Order: sequence, then structure tokens, then C-alpha cells
Amino acid sequence: MVIGRRIELNITQEELAGRMGTSASAISRIESGQHVTSVRSLERLARALGARLVVGFETEAGERELVTV
Repeated sequence: MVIGRRIELNITQEELAGRMGTSASAISRIESGQHVTSVRSLERLARALGARLVVGFETEAGERELVTV
């Protein structure tokens, strides 16, 4: 989702990092799945990508509860 949205916006990792106030290497680690990201960082990432962060839970029965952050 992150890479696709960044490409849609036609911005580089460096530009996304600037919008978030972080480094391009941090963006690279997020995009590659090599970084465990806090909810606070995910909120900043969503804003930088012009998206909403949605957090959810799903039971074993398949019941879902979603919350927009």
C-alpha cells in the first residue's frame, strides 16, 4: 500500500520522508517490511500519503471492528 500510494503521488522516498519528518532510510525500511512502526508513525505516514489510518480487530469467527485513527 505504501509503495503504491507513493508512486500514485509521484513522490520519492526522500520526499515522503520530508513530509513525515524522518529519513529516507526509514521509509525504505517501512516499505520493505524491515521496520516495526509505531501507531504514531503510521498516523504520520497516512497523513503524508493523504490517507486515513484504519486499525481493526478480527475474531476467529470473522467478526471485525475497525477504527479510523
